[in-house]
Amino acid sequence: MSEADSPRERPRTSAALWVLYTDTFTMAVGFYMLVPLLAVHFLDDLGLTIALVGVLSAVRAAAQNGMMPVAGWIADRVDYRRAISIGVLIRASGFAMLGTVESPPGLVVASVLTGLGGALFHPASYAAYAALAAGSSRVKVYATREMVSNLGFVVGPVVGGLVAGLNFSYVSWTSAGLFVVAFFVTVIGLPSGLSGPRADHLPLRRVFADRAFLRYCVLASSLWFLVSQLYLVVPVRAREVLPSTATLGLVYSAAAVLMVVTMLPLSTFTSKRLRPAQVLALGAISLGSGIAVMGLWSSAAGLFVGVGIFTVGQMLTMPTANAIASGYAPDGAVASYFGVQGLAFAIGGMVGNTVGGLLYTVAAGDGAASTVPWFVFLAWGLVLAAVLRRPGALAPAR
Repeated sequence: MSEADSPRERPRTSAALWVLYTDTFTMAVGFYMLVPLLAVHFLDDLGLTIALVGVLSAVRAAAQNGMMPVAGWIADRVDYRRAISIGVLIRASGFAMLGTVESPPGLVVASVLTGLGGALFHPASYAAYAALAAGSSRVKVYATREMVSNLGFVVGPVVGGLVAGLNFSYVSWTSAGLFVVAFFVTVIGLPSGLSGPRADHLPLRRVFADRAFLRYCVLASSLWFLVSQLYLVVPVRAREVLPSTATLGLVYSAAAVLMVVTMLPLSTFTSKRLRPAQVLALGAISLGSGIAVMGLWSSAAGLFVGVGIFTVGQMLTMPTANAIASGYAPDGAVASYFGVQGLAFAIGGMVGNTVGGLLYTVAAGDGAASTVPWFVFLAWGLVLAAVLRRPGALAPAR
């Protein structure tokens, strides 16, 4: 019996898990009330080009996920509470700046701060869940975490859409305030010294030397090329087919409700019948098809249907990817492996946002060429699915 599973420690462990769930919900509301509206703010309020909006999204993703290997390596060696609390404060400062500055250099700084904050708390948070779930069902704990996060996804866009009707700066400052709340919840509620098993810590280079894991990361990066389109394609299409910014929030909330209602049944069904690589293949097809539907069906109905198909792809890929990454990680290196997976997501997100911004510029034109970008994303999903369905596409985890 592990210490976390002993009768004496069980109440403390349960309480700490609820602190993490509270953190997850608070940060999810703060994130999802702001990020879906960023592209609209940049395009309509600041007059930036779609290509520049794509670059800013890529900078944020690169700063967050690109620094995750180092942040995860640090989190495996220090108190997870400390890493989470510092990370949320840094993100709060970045979110506050996004509603204050207007020049591209200032927006780049804000995007970098936003990303760096996420780099610190994301792998530490996932590793803290793993540490508190030791000896019990990690699947149940992570499933609950996803549920709580998606509840924040439901609430956040609605709140953001309503506050945006006043001024985007209110959205920015409210979101930053929620991350400050998460700071106090973390410092007060989480036990000190929270960390993973103190096995021999792997040097970070050993994680990068795990060839089976790196092969998986290449595929994960290719998937995130599609996942990263969510906060570009939906605002871009919504500006053309929806009546107001508040309605945009409802689009994201509808997707989150779909996740809350169907993620656990869908994950249970597919995990019992399909190999992880096959689940990811279905996810790739759904992601590419959802983007194509949004682009080729120029109406509000097309946007909602496309978002629904895209969301199914997210539900298939996100929990499966995290389960695969945790399966590769040995004791004492969980945050490090999640950090390297984050780097893979960064590469896919950076390329996806940059290429996506350029493709959406083409799609905004007239003529037959305007349909080409949507077929590009569909083809990417189909090709990736074909690769994932090949025997041995994913090497077995530990």
